[in-house]
Amino acid sequence: MIPLAAGTRLRSPRAAPLARAALALLVAASVAAFFFDQALKSRPPLVNRHGGVTRFHPDGPAPRQAHFHLRLTVGDFVDVVVLDALTQRPVAVIAHHRRVREYRTFELSWDGTTTAGATAAPGRYLVEVRLERRGENVVVPDFQLVVERSPR
Repeated sequence: MIPLAAGTRLRSPRAAPLARAALALLVAASVAAFFFDQALKSRPPLVNRHGGVTRFHPDGPAPRQAHFHLRLTVGDFVDVVVLDALTQRPVAVIAHHRRVREYRTFELSWDGTTTAGATAAPGRYLVEVRLERRGENVVVPDFQLVVERSPR
């Protein structure tokens, strides 16, 4: 083996074309990711309207349930799940395999009980819509259900 002088690099005749190909692939992937990101930004949100009574006392004075509405930009069969806001874990399923039409408002309610039948702890909860055909899940943006302590 021949020793190399200090500062001299060993070059392979195939290294330069491979390096150019790798760089070209990275540039192409970056450009494609940019356009994909722009397409996602221009797409309307899946949930485009919500509202209703979202603060309630399951064991106390009125209101004893959360009554709210959602409107989706797509038609699909949906499951609507209440999630704990801190842990993102499911607490209750409030709609299962419900048909929702595109740009039509649909009403929902939650009485504050968990899937096990217990009263949910006071706190904040999120609503997740699971679209069956599209295979997408979306947490309703800027929307929370609040279970309040019942006054004693």
